[in-house]
Amino acid sequence: MKDNNFLPRFLFSPNYRVWRHLIFILVGAIITFNQVFIAYQDSQAVLGNRIYLICATSFMVYLIALYFNYFYLTPKYLLKGNYIGYAVFLTIIVFSLPTLSIAGEYWVRNSLGLPHRITSYTHPLILVDNLSTTVITAVCFCGVSVIMFFGKWMRGNEEVSRMESEHVKSELNKLKGQIAPAFLSKTLRNASSLVESNPQQASDTLMRLGQLLRYLLYDCNRDRVLLKSEINSLDKFFELEQSNNPDMRYRIHIEGDIRNTFVVPMLFLSLVQCVIADSHSVELLFRLQDKTLSFTCKSDNDKPLDKDALSLIRQRLELQYPGKYAWDVSMETIELKIDTSE
Repeated sequence: MKDNNFLPRFLFSPNYRVWRHLIFILVGAIITFNQVFIAYQDSQAVLGNRIYLICATSFMVYLIALYFNYFYLTPKYLLKGNYIGYAVFLTIIVFSLPTLSIAGEYWVRNSLGLPHRITSYTHPLILVDNLSTTVITAVCFCGVSVIMFFGKWMRGNEEVSRMESEHVKSELNKLKGQIAPAFLSKTLRNASSLVESNPQQASDTLMRLGQLLRYLLYDCNRDRVLLKSEINSLDKFFELEQSNNPDMRYRIHIEGDIRNTFVVPMLFLSLVQCVIADSHSVELLFRLQDKTLSFTCKSDNDKPLDKDALSLIRQRLELQYPGKYAWDVSMETIELKIDTSE
């Protein structure tokens, strides 16, 4: 409904409710008046203006039935999954309306002394004769119900999309929480120990930490961030890890033009966090080719990775890259391929 396509907005947006009903009434009136004029085409000269009263009466009967279906049958039965109940009531209505039309015509012709176009109103073939009108009536009723059913389906999809978006944000906040506590604690302890012995290094450490936190707390609130920003945050992260652990060695290699490539925030930072705790050497490779981003993380880790963290990352991939990613995880290597095309 948020697209530029006019038809979905016209059918389902509350802004067009009045226009929808006006067109609905107009079409119903045209069909009903046409049927009445055909039924009384042999007596129009005798009826005169009274034929419009017959048209209006017939139209009101059909309109009441249509709105009964719109406001009661469809919401109470069809949209709540009671398809059998809806089918039974709809069948009764669509067969009753043509019968009422025949009964009304019989009464009008008798009251005004008009000749009858039907020789026998009780003949079984009358039922067959009414089938065409019954089919048209059923199509009109079902058309309204299908539109309402489709509208509910669209609103349900929008609600699911909204919940998925909220879920993604929740998962992102969980990832932030996973990264922040242990890492912050270790970095701040290291900076505090350097304040007296090496104040310049302590200042550099706190500056890098501030830059990383700014990325985590502000830039990561976007749906997508530049891959270059994500790599810069990785670089800051490793620099801080080196200040905490001087034995740490890392290398980041980039292949391809990544200047206009966007990715979900903190994805690679979360993957690196899974392996860095028990590693002293980490090598990262980013390769972009034909909108496909390949990421490889190699380390000297010899312990099983955190399954809960990997499961959380996989959920994010499923939500934000459905059908557009492939990965392989082992203790020493994480390989991930993502289709970055929108």
